[in-house]
Amino acid sequence: MSEAKSATVSALEKASSIVDGIGSVLCAGLFGAMTVVVIIGVFFRYVINAPLSWPEEISRYLMIWGASVGISLGVRAEEHVGLTVVLDSIKSRQVRMVFHTVIFLLVLGFVGVMLYYSLAMTRDGKFMQMQSLDMTMLIAFAAVPVAMLLTAIQLVLMYMLKVARGDDKPRAMTIIDI
Repeated sequence: MSEAKSATVSALEKASSIVDGIGSVLCAGLFGAMTVVVIIGVFFRYVINAPLSWPEEISRYLMIWGASVGISLGVRAEEHVGLTVVLDSIKSRQVRMVFHTVIFLLVLGFVGVMLYYSLAMTRDGKFMQMQSLDMTMLIAFAAVPVAMLLTAIQLVLMYMLKVARGDDKPRAMTIIDI
């Protein structure tokens, strides 16, 4: 690999790592906060016998935020569900890259549509109120556009890395026992 190509790959990996770090910190914070909120709700309901009205709703939105932001983490790890039978059976690097490009464009298009419509939904959320708190739904609805933006950035970075590295061989198969 040439020095310029190596520098490009290194820069792309660093950018991807930064986006992954942002997503990881957000997920950890969101799921940690969700856990604390659920524990507070359980404590007040079963120990103090004075249930609070907000823990269930807040924990739901924290879980939605965490799962949504986690999409970009799955993109970087290439761990999302996919049918790779055809892709893995292709021996030609050029044909495999054509398939990678088509898949990339389809997924990026889907993420773009999600981002576009979620921005309108989020904008409309400022006129809605949460049931248990006097807060707008803007923050709750913002999970989708934030997640789609992180995912789009990570998708582009991962595709550029795949092109820069050359994708010389099919990816290794990962077996997950359930």
